[in-house]
Amino acid sequence: MIPKSNLSPMELLKIQASTLYTFNEHQRLLSINEPGGGQAPAIFIGMTSAGSLTYYHEQLPPNLMDELGKDSELPLDIPKLIRKVETFEPVNHVWMGPAYAFPETSDEWDLKVQLIGHEQRYLLTEYFPELSAHLHEKSPVAAYVIGDSAVAVCCSARVSIHGAEASLYTAPGYRGHGYAAETVKCWQYYVKERGRMPIYSTSWDNLASQHVARKLGLIQFGVDFSITTLNSRKGSDVQ
Repeated sequence: MIPKSNLSPMELLKIQASTLYTFNEHQRLLSINEPGGGQAPAIFIGMTSAGSLTYYHEQLPPNLMDELGKDSELPLDIPKLIRKVETFEPVNHVWMGPAYAFPETSDEWDLKVQLIGHEQRYLLTEYFPELSAHLHEKSPVAAYVIGDSAVAVCCSARVSIHGAEASLYTAPGYRGHGYAAETVKCWQYYVKERGRMPIYSTSWDNLASQHVARKLGLIQFGVDFSITTLNSRKGSDVQ
């Protein structure tokens, strides 16, 4: 089933958040939505033209959530938010960048791009050996193949019922040739075929990734912002 293409920015944002993270019954952040988990941010704010959504880690005290809520209005006062979070735990990482949806239709991809399944994993040996052990959870995996080696791959970094987040890699020496964009075209097609919404997000300082988004004609529906602390008080949540 092909997912709906007329979703609002807020609906896309909710799908993205549920794809990036796991939540408890109160919609509090638990962990990164990957095998083995990983520490979820203390606060995640998704911003769109129609408003914003804020999610908090389950371990944040209610009084701190209230304070952060008051400071989460747009435009964000990022230094103030960081100072507030640091009253809970030291801040380890701050992330901010655009989030994109895909147009309803897309161009055909280069014939050198192919899906990587169990029988094609040998193509990953030279540049992406670690990916071959995780094909199932990263599926679909699309690769630009030259000779007997995949030189660029696009796979699903995180997957939920409704969405899949793109993860894109190009081997050194093969960058700047447009191979990455071709793999994304293939990946997003098969994500849609499986009834999920393909999502592409990156950081503001990753200019190469933003260039790929522009080349593909992706549609920016929002901006992601998150603050992750240095430690987690739950050992199972630590990366």
